[in-house]
This record gives sequence, C-alpha cells and structure tokens, in this order.
Amino acid sequence: MTTSELPTLLWNLVAKNIHPHEQLRKKLRQKISKLEKHLQHFPAGTVHLHVALEKHPRKPLFRVGLTLRVPANILCSERHAADPIPALDRAVKALLRELAGLKSELRREAVWKRRQRRAALHQAKAARFAEQPLPAGVGPQTLADSISALFQEHYRQLVAYVRRQLWRDETAGDIATGAVDPRAVVDEVARHCLAEPERKPADMSYPVWFYSLARKELRVCMKAVREQATQTVPLDEPRVLPHEAGRAEGYEPEQPLDILQEKLEPPVVETKDLLPDPRALPPDEEVARRDFIDYLQNASTSWPKVERDIFALHFLDGFDVDEVAMIEGLKPSEVERHIQTLQSRVREMIESAAVHRKPTRMAG
Repeated sequence: MTTSELPTLLWNLVAKNIHPHEQLRKKLRQKISKLEKHLQHFPAGTVHLHVALEKHPRKPLFRVGLTLRVPANILCSERHAADPIPALDRAVKALLRELAGLKSELRREAVWKRRQRRAALHQAKAARFAEQPLPAGVGPQTLADSISALFQEHYRQLVAYVRRQLWRDETAGDIATGAVDPRAVVDEVARHCLAEPERKPADMSYPVWFYSLARKELRVCMKAVREQATQTVPLDEPRVLPHEAGRAEGYEPEQPLDILQEKLEPPVVETKDLLPDPRALPPDEEVARRDFIDYLQNASTSWPKVERDIFALHFLDGFDVDEVAMIEGLKPSEVERHIQTLQSRVREMIESAAVHRKPTRMAG
C-alpha cells in the first residue's frame, strides 16, 4: 500500500489571535504524527484530533490544546509556552502518556474489538494523519463538539440501557408502562454533558460518565413518577410528566393536526436507510443474538437488582469491572464477586436449556 493509499486520520485546527501560516501548519503536522503509531488499531473513521492554537492578546504567550476522540473516550491535553511549537510539543507528549494509559485499558476492553469493527482493523493499522487539516469551520470547534460526536456514537446503547432498566420496573409493577420516556432520559444526559463538560470526574472515561448520568437521571424520573402516583389527580386537571411538558405547553386545541399526524402517519423511510450496513451482523446471527439476550433478560427478572444491573453493564454494554464499579457506586471486588456468580448462573442456564432442548426465546 502506497502512502497516498493509506487511510487518513482527520484533524482540524482552530486558531485565535494568530494566523497559522503554511510553515507552522507543517510543523503542527510533523508533531502530531508522533501520535500515529499509537492509533494504528483504531479504524480511521473513529479517530479525530482537534488542535486549538491561541495567542494571548497582551502577553507573548501561546496556548495549545489537543482533543483526541477515539471510539472509547476523549483525551485532552493543554500546554502554554512563549512559542507555539514548544507548547505543541509538550501537549503532544502529555497526550501520548494519556493514550498509552488508555491503550493498556483497551487491551482488556471489548469496546473497540467488537465484531462489527474487526474487518476494518487491518485497514487502520497503517493510518496516518492527513497532510492538511480540515477546512476552517469544519469539524469540532470546542470540547463540547467532540463530546457531542462521541455521545452520538453511544446514543443507541444508552437508550437501550435505560429501556432495560425501565422494562424491569414496569414488569415488576413499580411504574406504569410508558410512564418514562427512555429517549427523554438520554436527551437530558446529553444536555448535562454539553452544558457542563468540566463536571466529568477525572477518573471516569466519557462513556462511563454518560452511563453514570443516565443512572442518576433515571432515578430522578422514577422518583417523580412514584410521587405523582401517590397524589390525587383531579379529572379536570390532567397531570403531565416532565418529559412531556414541552409538548403540552406548545399544544393548541384549535390546531391539533401536527400532533395527530405525528401519531397516525407512518414514518418516512428514505432510500439510504435501506442500504445494508457492512458492520452489521448477518440477519440469522442477529436474530439468534437478540433471542438469547431476550431469554437472559426474561430469566434475570428474578435476580437481585444489583446483579441485573451488573449483568447489563458488563455482559451487554461491555464495561469492565472498574467501570461497572464507578457506575454502580460499588467496590471493584464486589463487582468481581457478582460477575463470578452471574457467570455460574448463566452457564447453568445454558446447560439446562441444552439438556431439555428449551427454546432460547421465552414468553415475556
């Protein structure tokens, strides 16, 4: 494979109070190339580097900030110096240390090695940064933009996580079916992350932070639902849940057509939505996987809540022991003990199903 054929890693440059001339851009490209060998196992489309270069308006001082988005996290480094190149060099070295730490965690982490991504790994091994940054205004301009892009990658998994939590409470009769909208919960998490990105704990990765916030927001919604259930609701004064408030405030009795159309009209399917996704599992394997997950989820209704939560986070969402401990607020040793119990339980279920030739799908 020639240099021109190598997959490229995208990067962009945002400058403030300074014009990055061509020579400076070449130096920037040369410095960030040190990161390439540490990114060779990530598919090129999942990596983006944001370089922020700023000159102090009154002092001979430059700030260089690097924000690297990879499939499992966002890494940041920032350094100051009287010249932009030394500041960039120090920022790159700091980012390299963070990247080395992340890779050591990923060696035992399944997030970036899932089956959908394996086919692209060999193509990404020789990936290198593009010679030129993206055009001005293209790509993330702030840390919040990078968080937004990473959040989009995890959005469906977060909705599925919240939906699983709600399904258990609905099945147990703790709340009415549909009382809480899982997408509204995840949207509120996104709002918190983008409004206050500095609130992320230093010892948490961004995905762990997303799930931790989702868990807290879900508790808030559940508490609100239970409080409403204990109150007397007058017939002439319908109560509206928080996630429905925006729609209720904008509703006009004389013009209900938009709401009716939303409920009655079928969704429009575009041609691009019908194209096969090369990363997706074959239909028969996907059906078997979903059937087995449904089987386990139905069987898990009798498990203690802490075990149900750990099972979902570790076995379905791919978090390791330390990350599950952060999300659940437990000690890693406790999580490890529960995982060993779950492994034994699932193994017994599989063996029992095989002996009795039970179908993998159970009635809900």
